Amino acid sequence: METKKTMATFAVLMVALAVAGFVYAHWSDVLYINGEVKMGSLTFGFTNITGCGEGKMLLNGTVIPEPKPWVCNTTCWLETNETDVHTNKTVYKKMWVIIDNAYPEYLAWCNFTLDNAGTIPLDVTMYCVLVNTTDGLTYNWNDSKIIGYKDLDLSGNWTVGEPVVINIWFYPFFFGQIDPCHETPTSILIHIKEDAEECHTYKFEISIKASQWDP
Repeated sequence: METKKTMATFAVLMVALAVAGFVYAHWSDVLYINGEVKMGSLTFGFTNITGCGEGKMLLNGTVIPEPKPWVCNTTCWLETNETDVHTNKTVYKKMWVIIDNAYPEYLAWCNFTLDNAGTIPLDVTMYCVLVNTTDGLTYNWNDSKIIGYKDLDLSGNWTVGEPVVINIWFYPFFFGQIDPCHETPTSILIHIKEDAEECHTYKFEISIKASQWDP
C-alpha cells in the first residue's frame, strides 16, 4: 500500500516537473512602451497700454479733443503680473482706468493689447460685466455696448427712459483666436452721459474670458 502511494506521489511530481519544464523551455521576449505627455500652457493677459486719451462727444456722435485737458484727467495702468512657465513671458491680469473730475459728455479711451503668453492657441469667448459695484447703477449689455443706468423698475434690464449714466464699449470688439506669443490691439471707450450725478463715484468691472483653442 505504501509502495503504491509513493509511486503515485512520484508520478504527480514528474507530471508537475514536466509541465514546468515545458513552459520554462520556451523562449520568450518582452516589449515596453514608455511615454511622456508634456502639457502646454494657457496664459492670457494684458501686455501694453499704448495710449490713453480724452475728448468730448457731440450730439451727432462726433468726438472732439478735450479743449481743456487740465480739467479732466484719464490715467490707465496694469497690475497683477503673471509669467508663463514655458515662454517666460509676463502679462498682467488687471487693467485700471481712472477718470478724475469727469463731467457729462466727457469721453475717455484707453488703447491696450490682449496677449497670448502661453504655448497653445486661445479663443477669446466672453466679456462679462460684474454688476454688484454698490454705486447705485446696474450694468447691462445693449447690443455691443455696456449701459450703466439707474434701474428704476428693478427689472435688471435697461429700458428706454431709464437714466443712463455711462456707456462703455470696445473698438474693435474682439472675439476669436490669438496664437501663442501673439497679441491683438483693442480699445475701451467710456462715455459719461447727461444723467451722471455731481460729486459721485461710479465703478465698473469687466472680465474678458478666454479658453483653449478647440480645433
